[in-house]
Order: sequence, then C-alpha cells, then structure tokens
Amino acid sequence: MAMSASRWLMNKFKDINHDRLNKHIDIIHKNTGKSKAYIRMDMIRNFITRGTGYTDYFRCNFIELSNKEKDTFATAKRFYKLLAYLNDPEYTVVLSDKLIFNELFRKYLKRDFINLRVSSADDLKEFLKDKTTVFAKETHGEGGHGISKIKVADIKDVNALYDELKSKDQLLVEDAIIQHEDLNAINPYVVNSFRVITLYKDGKAHMIANALRINQDDAEVIGCTNDLYFSIGADGRIDSNVVDDYGDIYETHPMTGKRFSDVYIHGVKDAFDMCVEAHDRIPQVRYIGWDVAFSEKGPVLVEGNEYPGYGLVQHFKLKDKRTGHLKEVADILGDEYDQIKL
Repeated sequence: MAMSASRWLMNKFKDINHDRLNKHIDIIHKNTGKSKAYIRMDMIRNFITRGTGYTDYFRCNFIELSNKEKDTFATAKRFYKLLAYLNDPEYTVVLSDKLIFNELFRKYLKRDFINLRVSSADDLKEFLKDKTTVFAKETHGEGGHGISKIKVADIKDVNALYDELKSKDQLLVEDAIIQHEDLNAINPYVVNSFRVITLYKDGKAHMIANALRINQDDAEVIGCTNDLYFSIGADGRIDSNVVDDYGDIYETHPMTGKRFSDVYIHGVKDAFDMCVEAHDRIPQVRYIGWDVAFSEKGPVLVEGNEYPGYGLVQHFKLKDKRTGHLKEVADILGDEYDQIKL
C-alpha cells in the first residue's frame, strides 16, 4: 500500500491482458455504438486520472457515467487507499494466514482441520482415519489457487503426502464441506462461494454487500473460470440479475438448466448474522470480505479477506445501478468517509 503512484501505474500496464481488453472494447462498442478508438482513449483517460483499469471501466459502465457517479465506484487505486485507512496491518495477518484464521474462527467452520505447521506425519495419519475427502490449502493462497483435493482412499503413503504438502506450503488440511442441496441443484461440482462484506463502525459490524459466485462448468475450484454471480436477499431469493464477467445476463444455469427465478437458498440471513458476529472478534480490520459456503450443517466460514475483490458486488448489470460500492461504504461511515483521501 506504500507503493508510489508511478510504480502502481507501471505495474498495471504490465498486467494488461490484451485479449480480455479487446473483448471488453468490442462489447462496449456493440452496446453503445461509440467507436473503438474513442472507447480506448476514454479508458486511457480514466486510467490516468482515476486509476481505473479496463476491467473496472467495463464493469462500472464508465462510458455512460458522469464524474460524480464515477466517484461512487471502487477502483484498484482508490480501494487500496480505502483499506489502508480502514484496516490495521498489524491485525490483517489473522485473515491472510489461513491457519491463524481457522483457529480464531473455529466456531464458525463446522468442519475438522489440521495444522501441519505444528503437526507430525503421525498426526496427519490420525486426522485422515475417518475422512473420505479433504482439501489441502496453501497458507496464504488466494483466488482459488494453491488448493488440492485429496481422496483419502487414494493415499498410498501418508508420510510421503505429509512431506509433499509441507514442501508446497499446503499446511492447512481440512475436511471437505458437504454443500447444501440448494446449491447442488445449481452446480454440484464445486462448493460455490458466497461473498459477504461487512464494515465496522462505532462498535458494530454492518453487512453492506454480498454476491454468490457460481461456476458455469464442472471445474472443482471456484474463481478460475468465467463464473456467474448474483446477490441474494435475506429471504433466500436472488435479488439481482445473474451476470458473467462480460455482462451477459442468464435466466438459467448453462450446465444444469436450473432456472434462477426458482432458486431458494436456506440460511442466507444466518450467513449474514454469522459474518456480523464473527467481525466482532477482529474490529481492528474494519472492512472484511467473508467467503461463506452453504453446507448441510448450515452456512460456514471458508475464509476472510482483508483485501477482497470488489468487482463481484458492483457490476452495473447486477442491479442496473449508476452508483458503486463506495457509496455503500460512505452510507455507513457518514462524515468519516470525507476524511479518507481517495
């Protein structure tokens, strides 16, 4: 977060995925009729003046917005500054280290796990005795990466597995989450991830946004494909459009055919309440993106993120809004928001 603006700009330029950029420009051109040259120049102008990457430019529909409306949307540059203000770096390790997270929030996991940082190969062997499937995770893995699915019946040598996991920094081994049938009806191949965002203000956590991410295909890890996402009300019903990364709207799941208008998910309010309660354990990190799974045992915490992606919750196609996620933050912070130099 202490990175200079010029260094940050250079890094963003180097990270450009030109195929994805061109696809976004093609879609904006088709939707608005504006020339591709104009769109490209407007992207560059907003990148220089606002730090708006091409993905943010597309998801937030900047081509159609006034400057005042643009100010309400999170972009990478502004989001870094927001979280630098809200989140105490001395405490963010509680979220970034999965082993520490699981210990602090054990109550909300509702599944067994073992910490290979302090456990032996014999401990792992004992842990696996009554398990069918487990997941090994990198201590600081992000975005669905660094996760291995392990079928216990396929393990030939626990000692060799122990050494392999230690060498890969996959020091957290967890019992598999058995997903609730409500989600299996949409996509049964992966434990689908429900992002709940809470913001701490005046001694209380407030739930300010959510988005459920669903794989389109039979991939076994979430977040590595062109997923679908939507928000859910406390009543368990979808309260937004169902969109993909490119703004296409879906009435049914492309693989299972499940109609999204028929979707009902048990335990959504319980998930909101759980995240608000959990946030009380770490008020020093005021903005948290919780990842929740809906299991047979009810909603369970998967992990917490001190720097969560914000794109899921402010795609303009979700609710056809012309305001973004920063307005949701400002509505809770009130006058304090004006003190943050974004």
